[in-house]
Amino acid sequence: MQRRQLLRGAGGCLAAVSLAGCAGALSSGDRDPEYPGGTLIVTNTGDDAVPVAVRTKLDTYDASLDTAVAGGETIVRREFVSAREGDIVTLEALLGETGERLRFQFLPEGSDDNPPEVAELTFENAVEASASWGATGGT
Repeated sequence: MQRRQLLRGAGGCLAAVSLAGCAGALSSGDRDPEYPGGTLIVTNTGDDAVPVAVRTKLDTYDASLDTAVAGGETIVRREFVSAREGDIVTLEALLGETGERLRFQFLPEGSDDNPPEVAELTFENAVEASASWGATGGT
Protein backbone atom coordinates (compact mmCIF):
# COMPACT_ATOMS: atom_id res chain seq x y z
CA MET A 1 0.00 0.00 0.00
CA GLN A 2 2.78 2.46 0.90
CA ARG A 3 4.57 1.66 -2.35
CA ARG A 4 1.47 2.63 -4.39
CA GLN A 5 1.16 5.90 -2.50
CA LEU A 6 4.83 6.65 -3.08
CA LEU A 7 4.53 5.91 -6.82
CA ARG A 8 1.29 7.88 -7.05
CA GLY A 9 2.94 10.81 -5.26
CA ALA A 10 6.00 10.71 -7.53
CA GLY A 11 3.79 10.49 -10.63
CA GLY A 12 1.71 13.44 -9.45
CA CYS A 13 4.83 15.48 -8.80
CA LEU A 14 6.18 14.66 -12.28
CA ALA A 15 2.86 15.63 -13.88
CA ALA A 16 2.85 18.94 -11.98
CA VAL A 17 6.39 19.73 -13.11
CA SER A 18 5.51 18.84 -16.72
CA LEU A 19 2.44 21.07 -16.65
CA ALA A 20 4.34 23.93 -15.04
CA GLY A 21 7.00 23.71 -17.75
CA CYS A 22 4.36 23.79 -20.49
CA ALA A 23 2.74 26.79 -18.85
CA GLY A 24 6.06 28.58 -18.66
CA ALA A 25 6.05 28.63 -14.88
CA LEU A 26 9.50 27.10 -14.65
CA SER A 27 12.62 28.79 -15.92
CA SER A 28 14.37 27.19 -18.87
CA GLY A 29 17.21 27.97 -21.24
CA ASP A 30 14.72 28.39 -24.12
CA ARG A 31 13.10 31.57 -22.80
CA ASP A 32 11.62 34.16 -25.10
CA PRO A 33 14.09 36.92 -25.89
CA GLU A 34 13.80 40.13 -23.95
CA TYR A 35 13.25 43.30 -25.93
CA PRO A 36 13.93 46.92 -25.06
CA GLY A 37 10.99 49.23 -24.44
CA GLY A 38 9.47 50.70 -27.59
CA THR A 39 9.95 47.50 -29.59
CA LEU A 40 7.18 46.48 -32.01
CA ILE A 41 6.37 42.80 -32.56
CA VAL A 42 3.98 41.89 -35.40
CA THR A 43 2.79 38.28 -35.69
CA ASN A 44 0.67 36.71 -38.43
CA THR A 45 -0.88 33.51 -37.05
CA GLY A 46 -2.72 32.79 -40.30
CA ASP A 47 -1.63 30.98 -43.44
CA ASP A 48 -1.56 33.83 -45.97
CA ALA A 49 0.63 36.93 -46.24
CA VAL A 50 -1.04 40.15 -45.08
CA PRO A 51 0.09 43.71 -45.85
CA VAL A 52 0.55 45.65 -42.60
CA ALA A 53 1.15 49.34 -42.03
CA VAL A 54 1.94 50.54 -38.50
CA ARG A 55 2.67 54.17 -37.66
CA THR A 56 2.63 56.54 -34.74
CA LYS A 57 -0.47 58.72 -34.52
CA LEU A 58 1.47 61.88 -33.69
CA ASP A 59 4.33 63.23 -35.79
CA THR A 60 6.22 63.86 -32.54
CA TYR A 61 7.03 60.15 -32.51
CA ASP A 62 8.03 59.53 -36.11
CA ALA A 63 8.00 55.77 -36.70
CA SER A 64 6.40 53.61 -39.37
CA LEU A 65 6.47 50.08 -40.74
CA ASP A 66 5.02 49.07 -44.12
CA THR A 67 5.49 45.42 -45.01
CA ALA A 68 3.78 42.15 -45.89
CA VAL A 69 3.92 39.60 -43.09
CA ALA A 70 3.93 36.00 -44.33
CA GLY A 71 1.69 33.42 -42.69
CA GLY A 72 3.24 32.11 -39.49
CA GLU A 73 5.88 34.86 -39.48
CA THR A 74 6.83 37.30 -36.72
CA ILE A 75 8.53 40.61 -37.44
CA VAL A 76 10.43 42.39 -34.67
CA ARG A 77 11.45 46.05 -34.85
CA ARG A 78 13.61 46.71 -31.81
CA GLU A 79 13.21 50.21 -30.37
CA PHE A 80 10.57 51.01 -33.00
CA VAL A 81 9.63 54.20 -31.17
CA SER A 82 11.26 56.11 -28.35
CA ALA A 83 9.67 58.58 -25.98
CA ARG A 84 10.33 60.21 -22.65
CA GLU A 85 9.52 58.28 -19.50
CA GLY A 86 5.81 58.59 -18.76
CA ASP A 87 4.86 59.56 -22.34
CA ILE A 88 2.02 57.53 -23.83
CA VAL A 89 2.47 56.75 -27.53
CA THR A 90 -0.44 55.79 -29.79
CA LEU A 91 0.19 53.35 -32.62
CA GLU A 92 -2.19 52.80 -35.54
CA ALA A 93 -2.19 49.62 -37.62
CA LEU A 94 -3.86 48.98 -40.97
CA LEU A 95 -4.24 45.37 -42.08
CA GLY A 96 -4.63 44.91 -45.83
CA GLU A 97 -5.26 47.81 -48.18
CA THR A 98 -8.46 49.24 -46.67
CA GLY A 99 -10.39 49.25 -43.43
CA GLU A 100 -10.28 50.78 -40.00
CA ARG A 101 -7.00 51.64 -38.34
CA LEU A 102 -6.54 49.76 -35.09
CA ARG A 103 -5.25 52.02 -32.31
CA PHE A 104 -3.15 51.06 -29.34
CA GLN A 105 -1.50 53.08 -26.56
CA PHE A 106 1.59 52.04 -24.64
CA LEU A 107 4.51 53.39 -22.59
CA PRO A 108 7.74 52.76 -24.57
CA GLU A 109 9.91 54.07 -21.72
CA GLY A 110 7.56 53.11 -18.91
CA SER A 111 6.68 55.41 -16.02
CA ASP A 112 7.33 55.68 -12.29
CA ASP A 113 5.00 52.72 -11.68
CA ASN A 114 5.45 50.74 -14.92
CA PRO A 115 8.41 49.17 -16.72
CA PRO A 116 9.15 50.03 -20.37
CA GLU A 117 6.65 48.33 -22.67
CA VAL A 118 6.86 46.34 -25.90
CA ALA A 119 3.88 46.62 -28.30
CA GLU A 120 2.60 43.37 -29.82
CA LEU A 121 0.17 43.14 -32.75
CA THR A 122 -1.17 39.66 -33.52
CA PHE A 123 -3.58 38.81 -36.34
CA GLU A 124 -4.82 35.90 -38.44
CA ASN A 125 -5.96 37.70 -41.60
CA ALA A 126 -6.66 41.18 -42.97
CA VAL A 127 -9.99 41.44 -41.12
CA GLU A 128 -9.68 43.83 -38.18
CA ALA A 129 -11.70 41.49 -35.95
CA SER A 130 -8.87 38.94 -36.08
CA ALA A 131 -6.34 41.42 -34.69
CA SER A 132 -5.36 42.16 -31.13
CA TRP A 133 -2.88 44.56 -29.56
CA GLY A 134 -1.08 43.87 -26.32
CA ALA A 135 1.84 45.15 -24.27
CA THR A 136 4.48 43.24 -22.36
CA GLY A 137 7.27 44.46 -20.13
CA GLY A 138 10.49 45.37 -21.88
CA THR A 139 13.99 45.95 -20.61
